[in-house]
Amino acid sequence: MIYRERLRPHGGAYIALLLIIPAFATVFYKVSPVTGFIVGPVLFVLFAAMSWLASPLITLASDRLTVGRASIPVAALGDPVVYRRGDEALEQIRGQLDMRAFVAFRGGVDLIRIPVIDPEDPTPYWLIGSRHADELAAEIRLAQAAQSLQTGPSELS
Repeated sequence: MIYRERLRPHGGAYIALLLIIPAFATVFYKVSPVTGFIVGPVLFVLFAAMSWLASPLITLASDRLTVGRASIPVAALGDPVVYRRGDEALEQIRGQLDMRAFVAFRGGVDLIRIPVIDPEDPTPYWLIGSRHADELAAEIRLAQAAQSLQTGPSELS
């Protein structure tokens, strides 16, 4: 394993999720005040745990990039390009997003656009989010270089 990152929700998402506590306390207060003040925190913990566990895992091995359940050989990828959060990333999402692309990101992270150079694959590129986008892009390039040294020139190029 060369690289590993869990793409967890931003901390602000958990702060917003705290609104569950007073909401459920208010709803259940008429039934039982004790129930209202127990159900809210329990549901907060449950929802926070679910969002944590459902976060996609990004892993890069010497020959394969995996994001969540999707996986692609490094040899099928082109040169990754990093887009900084803000206007650069929004342009990739709003203005230039191809509906055939594989997309996996969270708010508040940089994006990496990686072209798929395999002519058999209908996916034009992967657009993934990362809190360490420069590091991930560099590791992908290193894995591509190492693989091309091992196997010689790629048939996909």
